[in-house]
Amino acid sequence: MLVREFCDAYKAKRFMNTKQGVDERSEWIRQTLEIKTYIPFRQKREIAEMIVAQNIHEVDGVKRYDSIDGYVSLIVASIAAHTCLQFSDDPVEDYDALAESGLLMEIIAEFKGSHDEIDILLKMALAMELEDNDINAAVGRFLNKVSGALDRVVEVVKDKVEGLDLSDILGGDFKDEDLTKLQGFLNRFN
Repeated sequence: MLVREFCDAYKAKRFMNTKQGVDERSEWIRQTLEIKTYIPFRQKREIAEMIVAQNIHEVDGVKRYDSIDGYVSLIVASIAAHTCLQFSDDPVEDYDALAESGLLMEIIAEFKGSHDEIDILLKMALAMELEDNDINAAVGRFLNKVSGALDRVVEVVKDKVEGLDLSDILGGDFKDEDLTKLQGFLNRFN
C-alpha cells in the first residue's frame, strides 16, 4: 500500500478521539500495515549501512554525513522494513504525509525497540565510516602524497644527473669523487 493511499484510508475512517477510538485506531494500523515488531539483526545492519552509504559525501578528501537526509532515510527505511507501506520516489513527501496525519510516530511506536536498535547500528556504522576523518589519518594521507611526489622528483633529478657531464658546467676543478658524493646524496632519497 502506498503511503498516500494509507493516509487517505486513515482519514476516511474518522476514528473517535476516545480511549476506545485510540485502541481501534492502533489495531487498524497494526492490521492494515501488517506491522512486524521485530526484524532480523542482519536486516537492521543492512539498513544502517545503506543509510550511511546513501548520505556520505566526500568533500576535499573529508567524508561528510548529511544528518538531515540521514534522519529521513532512517524513518523511511525503518517503516518500510516493519510494514507493508511502499514509499514513492519522494520520501520527504511521504514523510510529510505521515507526519501531517499524525501517523508517523504512532506507526514507529508499534516497533520502537527494533527501530531504536537500527538507530544504534546506524551510529556505529557512521562512526566506522568517519574514522578516516580524524587528524592522524588526514596527516598520514598528506604525507603519503608528498612522499610519492618527492620520490618522483628525486628519480627525475637522479636520471638527469647520471647522464650529465658536470665538468662542462662546473669547470675543470670538479672531481669524479664530487659526482660520486652527489649521486650518493640523491640515492638516500630512494
